[in-house]
Amino acid sequence: MNTILRKDMTPVRTTTPSEASLILGLAAAFSAAKQPFSTEIRDFNQLSDLKMEKSCSMRKLISEGFSAIPRAVLNNQDNPDEQERLIANLLFIFFRDARFKDGTMAIKKSIYPCRRGQLIISQTILAAQLKVNFRFFQRAMDVLKSDGIIEVERLKDGSRITITAYDLLVGAKLKEHKPAEPKKLPCDVYEINMREMFPDQNNN
Repeated sequence: MNTILRKDMTPVRTTTPSEASLILGLAAAFSAAKQPFSTEIRDFNQLSDLKMEKSCSMRKLISEGFSAIPRAVLNNQDNPDEQERLIANLLFIFFRDARFKDGTMAIKKSIYPCRRGQLIISQTILAAQLKVNFRFFQRAMDVLKSDGIIEVERLKDGSRITITAYDLLVGAKLKEHKPAEPKKLPCDVYEINMREMFPDQNNN
């Protein structure tokens, strides 16, 4: 039997130096991106260094604390009624920025005392930030004032907003909550329990 040997004429393709460096670069980038997630125990400090978590890293979530905001405010931020939505957005900002304890707040070049549940704002700047007409903004503020939710005090460089029922809505200060002392059982109940558990000892 005659065997015919055929030569493979497919040309051999070699990788150029530029293509090789590109492949190595992609491999290094992929390896670096996977590295923080490859271990079973995640290091939060390592996670916070990722660019994808820069604005909301675990470190920021822990260190920047929390704001207590009523659920009704959050639920109405997408309200189809424009005024109700604006009121909810205003209250969100007020609860977010109000001082949790007595201190001071600065606006422009002035510093003002600010008690718990208060904040200092410029109403003109806030209306511009929310992208609403100032008259419409004022009507929403008037609703909050007439409902007794906030009080507004004019200052030289802005306004001091007071959330009138801040402690009721956010919760009393932690130091005001003391654990209740356990109630002590009367002696006769203790003695009855002891007799039932150890009847032999009581007969002697």
